[in-house]
Amino acid sequence: MSRKILKLNFNVDGELAVGIKRLRDVLGYELGEGINVRAEKGDRIGISLKDGNAVIYYTKKHLFFRELGVLVENARRSDAFEITEDGFFDVVSTMIDTSRNGVPTVAAINKMMDYLAVMGYGMAMLYTEDTIKLENRKYFGYMRGRYSVDELKAVDDYAYEYGIEVIPCLELYGHMGKYLFWPEAAAIKDTSEVLLAREEKTFEFVDELVSTVASCFRSKRIHIGMDEAWDMGRGNFLTKHGYVPPFEIFTEYMERIIQITNKYGLTPMMWSDMYFRISSGNNGYYGKDTVIPKEVADKIPEEVELVFWHYGEAEGCDDYMMKKHNELGRKVIYAGGLWGWIGHFPENNYAVKSMKASLEACRENNVREAMITIWTNDNNECELFTNLFGLSYFAEKCFDNNVSEEKLRARFEATTGGIYDAFYEMSFYHNKFDGSKEYRRYSERFLGKPLFWQDIMEGLYDTHLFETPMSGHYASCASKMKEYKDGRWDYLYDFAYKVFDYLTVKTLIAENLVPYYKKKNEEALEEIAGHLLPMLKEKTIAVHEAHKAMWMQSYKVTGWANMDVRYGGMAARCDTAKMILERYINHEDEVIEELEEERLYKALSGFVQYSGISSPNIKI
Repeated sequence: MSRKILKLNFNVDGELAVGIKRLRDVLGYELGEGINVRAEKGDRIGISLKDGNAVIYYTKKHLFFRELGVLVENARRSDAFEITEDGFFDVVSTMIDTSRNGVPTVAAINKMMDYLAVMGYGMAMLYTEDTIKLENRKYFGYMRGRYSVDELKAVDDYAYEYGIEVIPCLELYGHMGKYLFWPEAAAIKDTSEVLLAREEKTFEFVDELVSTVASCFRSKRIHIGMDEAWDMGRGNFLTKHGYVPPFEIFTEYMERIIQITNKYGLTPMMWSDMYFRISSGNNGYYGKDTVIPKEVADKIPEEVELVFWHYGEAEGCDDYMMKKHNELGRKVIYAGGLWGWIGHFPENNYAVKSMKASLEACRENNVREAMITIWTNDNNECELFTNLFGLSYFAEKCFDNNVSEEKLRARFEATTGGIYDAFYEMSFYHNKFDGSKEYRRYSERFLGKPLFWQDIMEGLYDTHLFETPMSGHYASCASKMKEYKDGRWDYLYDFAYKVFDYLTVKTLIAENLVPYYKKKNEEALEEIAGHLLPMLKEKTIAVHEAHKAMWMQSYKVTGWANMDVRYGGMAARCDTAKMILERYINHEDEVIEELEEERLYKALSGFVQYSGISSPNIKI
């Protein structure tokens, strides 16, 4: 994707020099005689260009680099312009999940910082459950690709040159299952996921974790997690202390956590859901009728900032939930999601709808800090940089509430060097999105991942294909994706092509295998056994190899073993299915057990086991 290379001559503060040099290849400019650029730090965000002289107006260091991107983009089209941007949000941030099987390398995180800078992000979080090396905890993050202190400092140093604040995002109560699995953690274990309250050894562990991250980052803010501690007090705590009301446990525990963050001079933020769940009566978060009693609200530590997370598009939910948060008298931060945790690619349609509603609610309710999360799952199938589409949308919506499709396209392509349509169309992995289907449940839109991993003989999601065949859709997507080229992101387009190509054959078999068997059409079954299944195996291997190469480009090697096993199993099942069909065709077997079973409806979900029945410990 060729872009006009501009020449820029900077006369700006020296603290901006490193970022200016880094972004030359990202934005496509050279340093030298050309447009003269100066910078003015004040209360305006924007740019101007006239008679070959440009001014970048910025309020905070990181916003200089956003406006540099805006300048380069517009200077390719015009010799004179004046642009002022919306400064409603005090902080635009993102959170990168580094704890779900795939741990991005320092180089990949720093590469992402380049794009975050030109989009206008001023803060980034690294979500680390156990992926930090602790001096006194050998099993904390063992075989999980954990970061060393030096690696985390390197990320912080790199981001600092852009003025991006890096904040540790921890879990200090629930979501600790990966560590609590080990005998080393037995003394601080309540349940399989939750730390043991009322235990001094627990707080010694928390202190070590907090002190370690405090030594890595310049920021004096910290995210302490505290969400989804569903079963607190129901494991070893119950054995030691008997039944104690969850709110009492949680309040006591929070008091000790705040003592630790205060000790290191840190301002904590936390996911807000447990306070709402405790007050809801049914463990729900988004209940419109939920009222947090004064005695609960008064127990929320004054130091803590509340992060309201919402990733869906329930009508009015953002508005009334932000109002409920504001009533608690604590700083409120909104967190949305890019829906990349639901398979190999983000579902951009759903993410955009939910972000639009939430960011508009932020403006209505004066919530001035907005975060977008890049969660993954226990496969971490979704490559980090496929999220650029959603990151770009979120940023543009924060800086221009009425942003047009034309501007979204232009900004995305200017800041990333990618092809807007190609990144968007990766969403077609999930569904057709042609407007012909109304989704009764949000999960009905996520066909891609269940179809990708379902077993070729068990076919637990076949009924969806009988109702809406997808092989033609995937074939069309593969054909189109194969044509996209821009140089920078070709590896992503090639991977998407291979995934669509694989799904074309996978769904074609699934759409026809049972019907052909029921009709005893041996000729058609022979075509599947002799031609389509070997082809599917070949395409499985092609996706596997492309994914492996892509992984090694962005992630630490640790974690890939999980994917080798999954892809290898898919390829092996093609061989077994071929054998089973051939035995039936050759009349060695009278029936095929898996195909004798009536295909029953199974609801779609992005979080399902490999087959859904026979492998309870393997989630896809």
